[in-house]
Amino acid sequence: MAYSWQDALLSTFAELPHHRGPYGEAARAYVIVDFRGHPDLLARLTGTEDLSFGSVWAQTGLDIYGDVAPLLIEVDGASQGVLRGPRYDDFNTVLVRVLEALHERAGGRYAMMSFASAVPLEKLIAHFGPFCDYALPDASEFFLHWYDSRILARALQVWTTEQRTRFTSPFVTLRYAQRDGTLAELAGAGHLPATRPDGIERFTPEQHQMLFDLDYPDKLAVQLRRLYPSLLPGNPGQDELVPRVQAQLERARAHGVAGDKDTFDYVAWGVSISPRFDEHPEIAKGLSAYRLDVEGGLAKALQGVPDAVWDEVQAKHLSGRDQRDG
Repeated sequence: MAYSWQDALLSTFAELPHHRGPYGEAARAYVIVDFRGHPDLLARLTGTEDLSFGSVWAQTGLDIYGDVAPLLIEVDGASQGVLRGPRYDDFNTVLVRVLEALHERAGGRYAMMSFASAVPLEKLIAHFGPFCDYALPDASEFFLHWYDSRILARALQVWTTEQRTRFTSPFVTLRYAQRDGTLAELAGAGHLPATRPDGIERFTPEQHQMLFDLDYPDKLAVQLRRLYPSLLPGNPGQDELVPRVQAQLERARAHGVAGDKDTFDYVAWGVSISPRFDEHPEIAKGLSAYRLDVEGGLAKALQGVPDAVWDEVQAKHLSGRDQRDG
């Protein structure tokens, strides 16, 4: 299903009559909004008496940064009415205006999640806050900004079954945007677990490395867009560029390319020249001679490839002939 934040909220509203808390408490609709890149939108909510909300960071070391905090917000009845429709030009709410503005911005759709729950707001904040902060066996700590749905998608792959089950426990269904433009629906138990482990959440070194590996294509894409904006065909945005980077990472690994510099160089050539540049006989010959521990790395292995070959490979890709050959 294609992602629509309005449709996601309407699906959340539709769950409300069907769920109750253990003592008959009515379910409420909530949104989690990541305001880190949108402090001006957060400021619009300040002093809004009709809204109940709290910072996800309330019980973390980042609680001092209240002007950019991710908020857990109960969707008020007036906002539900606006979104259920019909819409009237002369009636809106602060929350709906903020969400509309958020989704008009680049990456804004990844900054909102919605769910229904009969768990009160203050208990939800206490539940979600600890999932921000993690400790490793060497006593180092790091923050996980899971309220960005792109990062949540990675966390769900990294968390243990117990961590994932505990995270999803309070909501009925969590809805958020995925990178491919579709809507994700993550089912939960609809109630808080009886207990949670004492102390800070923990990751094994393997979990931490996996999280880093899942994040790596995004980091490379950011570097490429910053360093070589004029060399990227079509001037792709981050969402478009990341799958291309991932494809080049797979090809680089198949050739044994490793290390930050060599990996970045390989990906940069694959994105800016041709995704199949490694198939040219002269380039393939150079790649076969590549060794990570040899001084000069990938650049040295390919230094004998004439400029004319690179021009030929790029021209073939731009004309689409490399795709027809495949």
